[in-house]
Amino acid sequence: MHRLKILIVDRQYKIEEALNGFLGNKNLVIHHVADAREAITTLKESQIDLALVNLNDYNINTEVLHRLNRDFPETDAVFFDETGEREHLFSSFDSGNFVYISKPFNWSELSKRIFQSRSYQNFQKKLDQLDQNFRKLKEIIGERGGCKLIGASPALKTLASLILMVAESDDTSVLITGESGTGKELVARAIHLAGNRFKHPFHAVNCSAIPESLFESEFFGYHKGAFTGATEKSTGWFESSDNGTLFLDEVTDLSLCMQSKFLRVLDDKKISRIGSHQEISVNLRIISASNVDFIPLLSRQSFREDLYHRLNSFHIHIPPLRERKEDIPVIIDHFISEISSRLKKPKNDVCPYAIEKLTDYSFPGNVRELRNMVERAVILAQNQKLKLHHFCIENGGKTTLGINPCSERSSTLIEVEMHAIADALQKTHNNKSKAAAILSISRQALDRKIVKWNIPIPA
Repeated sequence: MHRLKILIVDRQYKIEEALNGFLGNKNLVIHHVADAREAITTLKESQIDLALVNLNDYNINTEVLHRLNRDFPETDAVFFDETGEREHLFSSFDSGNFVYISKPFNWSELSKRIFQSRSYQNFQKKLDQLDQNFRKLKEIIGERGGCKLIGASPALKTLASLILMVAESDDTSVLITGESGTGKELVARAIHLAGNRFKHPFHAVNCSAIPESLFESEFFGYHKGAFTGATEKSTGWFESSDNGTLFLDEVTDLSLCMQSKFLRVLDDKKISRIGSHQEISVNLRIISASNVDFIPLLSRQSFREDLYHRLNSFHIHIPPLRERKEDIPVIIDHFISEISSRLKKPKNDVCPYAIEKLTDYSFPGNVRELRNMVERAVILAQNQKLKLHHFCIENGGKTTLGINPCSERSSTLIEVEMHAIADALQKTHNNKSKAAAILSISRQALDRKIVKWNIPIPA
């Protein structure tokens, strides 16, 4: 996401407050330090676009001036001085990215210099390009019958630009990561629709929902008589996605055996149905997705590193909804319109207090959770204005489950799932079949999750 990184070197916080108020903190990353030592450390550790330096303290801030000129030529700088006694310091510098403001100093003059800086101009160009790409992608998806991309945040617009970039490369494998409910399949469909394969099939497969005994037949297909029950020929996912896109959701739930076979297909672009030695060429794009961090899986060797790199030719990470709060009011309005229409109810407004609290809510279930909350609210409101209690986030942001999602230490979705598995095993005295039934997953999926997360099973 494109944000303007500003370093303020000043003992007071008046300038930071003014910047946030004038530009809006959603597009700024502000580092505020009080002396030269902290300023130099920040410049080394962060790629600062623009430095605002108060020269009132001569002994502290002169060092910043010299180090900026010598070591950080790509950083623009605006120096200001309320006394007007420091202008002579700039006589030895011939730097086009340095600006000095002397007395009488005011915010209007400082803001003018910021807007004229090279960094700010480049930043605005990037934002304009993001807006153009976002509009272009929405137009393409709309024309080709896809779901809408709803939001207004720089994060979503950056995501749209990445989708457009990788869509142009028809064969590039894409790995989409992000928390559950962020819309990974929606992004995969957008990549498919924005590329040249849009006229061909898009197949989405949830890898955790297919029993391991059926994996090979589901993906590779089989000939009639290949095994007991194979009464007719069946086309697998690879072949039916020919010239199109195969989306593998929950790809980390693939067994090691299937991972090896997937890698072979990706490398050779050929498959053989069960019961046949004939090779069939396939031309498809693979898009995979996961809400699990791959690094622990790779270190435990429960996911093949060579397959990971093959799937991860182009990586897209979808930020959680709590990190793009600007999108929340827009998404709420869209869901209210869509759900009210489907339920044949009039569209009603949301009270401002509810919008404020919903925007502050952390949404551990992301967009999926928000959609469910809106549907519940539309039903409960009974054609009246939607209020906070209709969304069920009262009691200090606690959900009806008693979890406080606003806490920075709240459990991740993976930890919740691990706890649910451990609890189901305990209730069934480690009977995996019964535990899988309680969890509404297959026995094979349960085995894979136990291995993947190293959940202890008493002997």
